[in-house]
Amino acid sequence: MGLFVKPFRVKSNTQLKGSDKKKLKVQLLKSFPELTEEDLNSLIPTKEEVIASKIYTFGGESVLLYIHNRDTVFFQMEKEKTFFPSVYTLWKQPKLLLSFTTPVPVMSRIANGADLMLPGIIIDESKGIKAYCDGKLKKGDLLSINLTNNVAPIAVGTAHRSSEDMYMAVKRGKGVDIVHSYGDQLWAAGSRVEVPNLGTPELPDNVDENYVDDSEEEEEAEKDNSTETLQDRLSEMKVDETKKKEKKEELEPEDTRSPSEIMDELLDNAFYQSWKTSAKKIEFPILTSNFFRLHMINNAPPGVSLDPKKSSYKKLSKFLAEKEKLGILKIKELQKGVESIMSVDIEHEKIKYFRVIKYEKVVEDKPEENVLPCDKEYEPPKITELRTVNANVIKLFSAFNVAKGHGLTGSEVRDLIVKYVKENNLQDPVHKSLVKLDPILAEIVLGRNENHVVEIKWDDLTQRVQNRMSDGYSLQFAGQPVEFHKGKLDPVELTTATRSGNKKITLIYNLETYKIDPNQFAHKCQVGVSASTSVNPTVNRKAGYEVMVQGNQIGFASKLLMEDYRIPRKYIKGTENAAKKKKK
Repeated sequence: MGLFVKPFRVKSNTQLKGSDKKKLKVQLLKSFPELTEEDLNSLIPTKEEVIASKIYTFGGESVLLYIHNRDTVFFQMEKEKTFFPSVYTLWKQPKLLLSFTTPVPVMSRIANGADLMLPGIIIDESKGIKAYCDGKLKKGDLLSINLTNNVAPIAVGTAHRSSEDMYMAVKRGKGVDIVHSYGDQLWAAGSRVEVPNLGTPELPDNVDENYVDDSEEEEEAEKDNSTETLQDRLSEMKVDETKKKEKKEELEPEDTRSPSEIMDELLDNAFYQSWKTSAKKIEFPILTSNFFRLHMINNAPPGVSLDPKKSSYKKLSKFLAEKEKLGILKIKELQKGVESIMSVDIEHEKIKYFRVIKYEKVVEDKPEENVLPCDKEYEPPKITELRTVNANVIKLFSAFNVAKGHGLTGSEVRDLIVKYVKENNLQDPVHKSLVKLDPILAEIVLGRNENHVVEIKWDDLTQRVQNRMSDGYSLQFAGQPVEFHKGKLDPVELTTATRSGNKKITLIYNLETYKIDPNQFAHKCQVGVSASTSVNPTVNRKAGYEVMVQGNQIGFASKLLMEDYRIPRKYIKGTENAAKKKKK
């Protein structure tokens, strides 16, 4: 099942430095020798912003995304250290990976989370045992998937078997473990460009017109013997009980390692993670037993018991002695039979390049009724104000394939203007702060009675272009793809009104825009100010709810929004209407 079929959670975003980009390119050249330096420079430009985003998939997998211009270029599985190209990259480099071709109807099944089965792979049967990728394929090799009507890849995954094993399976069972596909959450988090038409792939002569039907018949026959067919996977997606069964089946491939090898890995991860987290500022010397008890055990996966006796080392002292041989730490026997860690080399590559694994805390099941809605933690959205390309400026931005309606940040607008000016040699050679106006720029930035203006300052040019663009914004909630909207972002509105009996009430609107539960918010207000509250559909407004609190409670509501919900003050309207404190 694809990693990104369901929404993922973003842990952090970091802009890569020049040195980081160089290291990344070296790693990518090792992983993809087919790429030239020129190819890499176009995918990961040296002088443009590249973001490293750490995410956790719905299955808890830790993945690093390398993003340029919103699109994920490559992503890396942190556990296996394997790099994968995204479909956005494969559309620019369609021959980067070995590929399989599959009938068009199979695309919908892959989009629903199914892996690619052997009956769905088109092969030249005349090649015999070399029918699958000319016999070059090894188990675990990266593969791209395209369709019979378009060579542009629509998915990327790993070979479930070698070429020879696929042939010997006689079109039964799984062929490719799909990792990422067109239309999944990773694609949706990018620019959402549609699949380009790169022409049709070369198909073997012996593929008949009924191939799709035949493959479906094969899959139906496979149902009796295997639960891993595409058709089964689709039916499992629809039924809750079979969903559980599907998860078990996905976990079926057994870990071939011995228990001692598994414990070795657990000890290693806990050891390195300790130096990156809880033991980062530890005081030396520290007893080796205390280090194990206070740090390593706490950095093991929840529910897992670290036991050096079950590892190949058999003793904690031998495990730590191995680390001392690697030059990671120094151990000394300060008392007879009692060893202590004297120092550690935090800059050692084993520690420096270890990526912290975030484990989900195991929470004991509690009765549902005991958990109040207000106890659930709220994650505020990441708000980005955008300028939207409209008819006023489309002539300028169409030169960079930016379509009408596309949202850009202020810095992106500025960068594209700079690029346009440089490409058209419009900067004044003497006065570098001035830009010469060509017909396109003049039409955009000049107003009435300004026909005599032939040059303009950089800042003025950028400001005028942005003023001619439309408003827009994006919201990104935790674990959700970015949402793009036109117009201005509606703030949370706080107002007061007077009802019968000259009683003042506070009304709060637009909480849904920020995915704040109105009932939860009303409960917090009720508890916080000891006043009655209610939630009702809004009247004479667009769809939504209003929260009513008795009395003028704008001061409390605004504080609640800023401190508990972490909504920036600029997106809260009406704070000035708070009741003023009475002078004593």
